[in-house]
Amino acid sequence: MNEPIFSAIIVDDEPLALEGLKLRLEKIPQINVIAQATDGDQAIQLCHELCPDILFLDLQLPGLNGIEVVQVLQSDILPMIVFVSAYGEYAIDAFELNAIDYVLKPANLNRLKKTVDRIIQRRNPHHADKEKYKLLKALEESSGLAISELEEWLESDSELPTNFCQELVIKNSDNEKVFLSVKEIRWIDAAGDYMCVHTANETHIVRITMKKLANQLDDRIFKRIHKSTLVNINCIKRIRSLRNSESLLELGDDIQLKVSRNYSSAIQALLDSKQM
Repeated sequence: MNEPIFSAIIVDDEPLALEGLKLRLEKIPQINVIAQATDGDQAIQLCHELCPDILFLDLQLPGLNGIEVVQVLQSDILPMIVFVSAYGEYAIDAFELNAIDYVLKPANLNRLKKTVDRIIQRRNPHHADKEKYKLLKALEESSGLAISELEEWLESDSELPTNFCQELVIKNSDNEKVFLSVKEIRWIDAAGDYMCVHTANETHIVRITMKKLANQLDDRIFKRIHKSTLVNINCIKRIRSLRNSESLLELGDDIQLKVSRNYSSAIQALLDSKQM
């Protein structure tokens, strides 16, 4: 019996990477590349027009990034997604979106063949349990969570569980406990034995050390920019270079935070990687 043929669209803003991926996929008989795109908006348009079986999608794209492309398509027409990226740290986000695979660049032919094998297995219901276990095992290794926790998550509509706290317990001026969502925190700075936790609307004072507080927060989101300052990278609007290898972060609303030279290069690299 002949293997199934899958139509595919490939998306990458780098011409050489796009052409290289196309040439390798053309060597796999089960794949028929029907179109290619160089940005997120074009990828969405082609998916609507051509209804491909598979979307090989780069994460770093002009305009909408790869994650955002899938989020837009989920409400309408969604092919099987294979992320192709130079950055491994987005794998959890990819699996949250039910991606078939996450391939690191440069994607060689043998690795792409394994991806196609996985796609074929996905179409075969006898392999569903095996594929589910592989997904859970990969998430277990990357997230540090137990498979039992991840199985409960798959059956729910909630976000992926995490070992990091999602709320800080803070006492207000009336000595009442307030639960502050970590997502609302823009930046944190130290003031002696206290931490000033800043949101868009107010500042909370917490008696805790910087080290202890930092250990409770996801270090992929809260980055140190100074020995006494953490910033939520999702709140950063832009970065401006200063003298002596220092830089200045702008969070909007006239909030500016200085990045010491010990952290400037790492923060700049992080922001460059987020400009997809």
